[in-house]
Amino acid sequence: MFDSSIEFFIVLIGVCGLVVAVVVAAYFARRHRPSNADDPGDEAVCIYRNGVLIEANAAGLRLLASRGGSETNWRALRRLLAERFPKFPDNQGTVKDQDTTVLASLNSQDTDIITIDQWQGVARVSVLNQKVANIDGPSVETEISLRAPYPIWIYDDDGAVTWCNDAYHKFALSLGHLPSQNPPHIFDVPSQKPGPQPWRVGIAQQTKGLTHWFDVTAVSLKHGTVFFAVDANTVVGAEMAQRSIVQTLSQTFAQLPTGLAVFDRSKQLVLFNPSLTALTDLPPPMLSGHPTITAFFDALRESRIAPELQSSLSWQAHVAAIIRSAEQGQYCETWELPSGKTYRVTGRPQPDGAIGMLFDDISAEMSLTRQFRAEIDIAYAALDALDDPVALFSQSGEHLLCNHAYRSFWKADPDTSFATYTVHDATALWASEVCDTPTWQDFRSAVLSNSSRQIWTGTLALRPFGLVDAALTPIAGGATLVKFRRSATRDVTLPA
Repeated sequence: MFDSSIEFFIVLIGVCGLVVAVVVAAYFARRHRPSNADDPGDEAVCIYRNGVLIEANAAGLRLLASRGGSETNWRALRRLLAERFPKFPDNQGTVKDQDTTVLASLNSQDTDIITIDQWQGVARVSVLNQKVANIDGPSVETEISLRAPYPIWIYDDDGAVTWCNDAYHKFALSLGHLPSQNPPHIFDVPSQKPGPQPWRVGIAQQTKGLTHWFDVTAVSLKHGTVFFAVDANTVVGAEMAQRSIVQTLSQTFAQLPTGLAVFDRSKQLVLFNPSLTALTDLPPPMLSGHPTITAFFDALRESRIAPELQSSLSWQAHVAAIIRSAEQGQYCETWELPSGKTYRVTGRPQPDGAIGMLFDDISAEMSLTRQFRAEIDIAYAALDALDDPVALFSQSGEHLLCNHAYRSFWKADPDTSFATYTVHDATALWASEVCDTPTWQDFRSAVLSNSSRQIWTGTLALRPFGLVDAALTPIAGGATLVKFRRSATRDVTLPA
């Protein structure tokens, strides 16, 4: 059959080569064929060697020509796919002998998958659409929207509900709406432009006597508007409880004669009582408008309630100093007003950064204090007008006052003593100038007596010579008046 062994050998080599080629082709066809695809034509395939296109199927050629370009190299393919697949390699090639890379689109709604197989300078790029591969089911975003715990719905341009999630549907059923193919209209949406600012909507459930509160936010779509409702029952309940507490406190503080102003942590007026309006002459509508603490003090200044500044500080700096001092619980000042009234203003910190300002009308108290001080001054003047030395001690023996004659006669001034000056200190002073006689001992005992003191009179002998008449007179409140007078009898000389 063969003329020589050489011809036979050549034919044998050709047959073996054909078999090997068929096996290799079958291997790569089986390895790179999309196992899920029903039609290979739905997979775009491009094969490159060193960045140059060497082969492509019809879908691959359509992909390369989709932007109207004529280039087919690797960089042209990357420009087509990089927007959806940012991790697509800039250049062909791999450090490994063989490498496979699978890329998903940056947009989760884009179902295309790219597979890049590279070996020995050759790269096979396939773009497979998963919808062709029979991958069903909603997207992640749709799944999240459907299972969100709060209602989400969409209005079309005519205001009809075109879509809603499960929470919206369940809430509609709880309100008594019957199951229907068309979602019911349950939220009263005001006619305002969509934006980030939510508005509060209350929906009454008549069967249970409840009102469900939601904070609703609207976002514009290409054809319609999507609404997101967030449960606000907890917030509304807290606000109602706070309002009830404020009303209770207002009724409680309404009977107090002290003016009260409470500012929250944002320094806005949240609570005041009628006494505040009576003391400050500020109109209730202005206070009900929740002014800031700076606006409040500005209004006091305009009403001539706040005293004029006596320092070089500006009014704003003065108010800021009052706020800082009140936050530390150290503000307590007496305001002398042009009207003649006197207010004691106190600032105290409250929980959660709030500040409470108290206004007390102490005009009567200050008037009484001034009158009392005037009477005391008159009493002091009357005592100083006496020629006889006089000292007054309390029931416990503390020195209360003395006159000028006393200070001059005994060469002492108890009023300037840093320590408490008592009757014991006084008797020690007297003993240094008085002879130790039985009369002195009687006088000393009468002065230092712990029981109720009795009237005592006598004459004491002075050193180095002379006599002095002493009188002890109990007065109101357990106090004792001690009076000294130079004796009219002749001076005596002390025995040696």
